[in-house]
Amino acid sequence: MISLNHQIFLAVNASDAASPFAVWAGAMLAEWPVGIAMLLALLAVVRQKPRGVAVALALRVVLTVAVSMGSACLIRMFHYNPRPFVLGLGRMLIAHDPTSSFPSLHASFLFSMAFALLLQKGSRGIALFVMLLGVATAWARIFVGVHYPLDMAGAFLTACLAAVAVNFCFQRARGGWAVKNGGARG
Repeated sequence: MISLNHQIFLAVNASDAASPFAVWAGAMLAEWPVGIAMLLALLAVVRQKPRGVAVALALRVVLTVAVSMGSACLIRMFHYNPRPFVLGLGRMLIAHDPTSSFPSLHASFLFSMAFALLLQKGSRGIALFVMLLGVATAWARIFVGVHYPLDMAGAFLTACLAAVAVNFCFQRARGGWAVKNGGARG
């Protein structure tokens, strides 16, 4: 699996022949979509009516991102995976510390935000756009040499599981689990 991960990385990573525009686009897509996604999530929240639905969506997004990012940080704490440039693989086009690469925090953030928005009617268009930003960022971070493809798959899975867990809690709360029944279902 590691060999395949490295082979795919080398196929996507910028070659010496990459155009200056491709290098610039890769560097921009590796960083900027996080800020764009935050603005889009804010737009999705303020468009929700009534106010209670907007608050619930904001809470769902924040909790999903927090669970996903917290999980990703815990994984990184206990499992060090050297970045490609640490092993001398490919080209590194943006500065980065030699921290663990698995899973990608940028991709975890974007994918978890997309999944949280996807679960709310009225924000699915924005959710799909944020998901596309996540895919673009995943590609870009491999292209600029700071992540492997499996780092992105791990981020996608971490984000998906975080969204499922948070959504499960929201569904339980909506059914009166904690309020009506004193914490237990009747």
